[in-house]
Amino acid sequence: MRQLPVLKAGDAVEIIAPASRCTDSLLSDLQSLLSSWGLKCIVSNDIFGDDLLCANSDERRFTLLKQALQRPETKAVICARGGYGSMRLIPNLASTLPTPSAKLFVGMSDITALNLYLQQQWNWPTIHGALALDKFSSESIADLKAMLFGDKPEVKFSGEPLNPLAQTNSTISAKITGGNLCVIQAGIGTAWQIDADNKIVLLEEIGERGYRIDRMLEHLSQANIFAKAKAIIFGDFIGGEEPDGSSLTHPVIQRFARSLNLPVVQIEGVGHGYHNLAMPLGIQAELRLGEQVELLCKL
Repeated sequence: MRQLPVLKAGDAVEIIAPASRCTDSLLSDLQSLLSSWGLKCIVSNDIFGDDLLCANSDERRFTLLKQALQRPETKAVICARGGYGSMRLIPNLASTLPTPSAKLFVGMSDITALNLYLQQQWNWPTIHGALALDKFSSESIADLKAMLFGDKPEVKFSGEPLNPLAQTNSTISAKITGGNLCVIQAGIGTAWQIDADNKIVLLEEIGERGYRIDRMLEHLSQANIFAKAKAIIFGDFIGGEEPDGSSLTHPVIQRFARSLNLPVVQIEGVGHGYHNLAMPLGIQAELRLGEQVELLCKL
């Protein structure tokens, strides 16, 4: 049985901006792309408004989020971009009932907060990915399209072990969760705090220097977030160079991996990079460990 819902030509989808806004032209490009796939796009006329930090006021962004999640005629919710603001909407979601069946929900970066909430409170799978035509390769866009339309039964990600436990030939079967490291840390103590127990945890980040990455990872570790996790997957960590142009990101990640008593691996192409492969979250997957690592997600 397929773990992700599937779109088909003629289906209706809704674009929302629960965090920051994009430009009007990029929103138009996104609408055109989805329409070229044979989808009917719903976008509120007031998706963007006046706010100090976000795409619109908290009240309006929440109303549009709730409508998109509950609108019976739509099959997917596409977040226009990340940025900041998703977590501000979650307290109001507590009084919102889930629909009888899950929709496709696509977002990443700041949208990690909503991804976690929907996975843990509504039992919805979500997709860590985006359709920003100005940021990602055509191959990345095609990859996400294939996932949305069910054009392939599974996706595979290749990687490498980062500690001795990940080098042992074995297979871990568990659900995947996670997303942006900074947002996951921000969720500690909230209703959407990541539940990593018996799960494979994805972590990715952009623009953070080595000491900040180390501080976030150490906070999560001391908060016992990883105490019962099955494994950790590091995706892309982009930018964050030191003032002299060097980078401490990979050494920090390697040291952290060696400190844990669970397998830690790294894969490329999942995160904020130009090559940005979509990853399904909240579904069962297989992590095959050894000298070469493979993550297999049957959709």
